[in-house]
Amino acid sequence: MKSIKILRSQLNVLLFLSFQICYLEWPPHNSMFVFQAIFEIFSKTENLVDNFTHPIILLGLFTQLLLLLGALNPKMNKKLNAIGILLLGLLVLLFLLISILSLNLKMLLATLPYLSITIYFFWNYKRLE
Repeated sequence: MKSIKILRSQLNVLLFLSFQICYLEWPPHNSMFVFQAIFEIFSKTENLVDNFTHPIILLGLFTQLLLLLGALNPKMNKKLNAIGILLLGLLVLLFLLISILSLNLKMLLATLPYLSITIYFFWNYKRLE
C-alpha cells in the first residue's frame, strides 16, 4: 500500500515537471517554456496583481499548487488530486490545440509528456489509493 502512495507522489512530481516544459510560441518571434512564463509573472512586481487576476494564470498556479501538495502529502484526497490534474490538463490541451492549428511541432511535442503521464495516472487511478 505504501508503494502506491509513493507512486502517486512521484506521478505528481512528474506531472508538475512535465507541465513546466510545455512550450509556447506566438507571433512575432516570441516563445517561452511555462517555467519561464512563471518566472516572468513573479519577477514583474509592478503587474503582479494584474497577472493574478487573469483566469488562465490563476487556474495554472492553483492546479500546480494542488500537484505539489499531492506530491508532499500522500494522504491528500485522491479526487482533489485528480481534479487538479484534469484542470491543468485543460491548459495543456489548449496548448495542444494551438500547436495543431498553427502546425507547430515543437509545441505539440512539448505537450506529450504531460498528456501521457496523465493517461497513465487515470489508467491506474483505482490502484492509487
